[in-house]
Amino acid sequence: MSPEFKEYVNQLVIAHRDERIYPFQYEGKKFWLKQPEKLKGIWLLLKPRPKQSFKNELQTLLNLSEKNALVPTVFYYDEDFFVLEDAGATVSQLLCDKKIDDQQKFSIIYDACLALIDLHDKNLVHGRPAIRDITWDKGKVTFLDFESRSSSQNQNWLIVRDMLFFFNSLCREEDISDTFIQKVALYYQAHCEAKNWQNMIIYLQRFRWIYYLLLPFKPIAKTDLIAVYRLFEILLIKKK
Repeated sequence: MSPEFKEYVNQLVIAHRDERIYPFQYEGKKFWLKQPEKLKGIWLLLKPRPKQSFKNELQTLLNLSEKNALVPTVFYYDEDFFVLEDAGATVSQLLCDKKIDDQQKFSIIYDACLALIDLHDKNLVHGRPAIRDITWDKGKVTFLDFESRSSSQNQNWLIVRDMLFFFNSLCREEDISDTFIQKVALYYQAHCEAKNWQNMIIYLQRFRWIYYLLLPFKPIAKTDLIAVYRLFEILLIKKK
């Protein structure tokens, strides 16, 4: 990393001090400058420690990089910022792109499935692997945004939590059909550890009463609630 790059980034930090994420180009490559959130009002109560969350994310990225996990390259960092190399379009953007055919979309999401399975096989977890926080570029998958962490030490639960976030994020997308998600679920089940899939199904079965409790509200449901309905229906109810 050149002194010129560091100096350029230091100037960006000053110029964009109030921006949590700022994209920039340098010598033909795209990068992302990330800084702690500047919170106001009610968000100070909802997210009381933005600087600590920021430090946790940076440390997590550095630790996972040492373990050869699929995370963005941290090119430069200091106490109050870090710079990531751009890792391509998100899986969410690609799956909702009408110019991409289904065969290519399945290839993309299958790569994402295998990457998440590999992360779990290494006894690592993401915390919130939504498809908007996973990128794909010519077959290379990268996981973004490791800020959402659980305090639980139960590794089985943390893996189940990752899987639920992943499938719930698919269910949130209106442009992704139930049939598509069902095929993704079958692929994931066929390639992950059997105990991980079984643990997720057991968890859904334990809380399926929530589905029936919320069912009367289906006609007026919005995105988040619709995703919950679809999650239970695709992974649990329709499989019977």
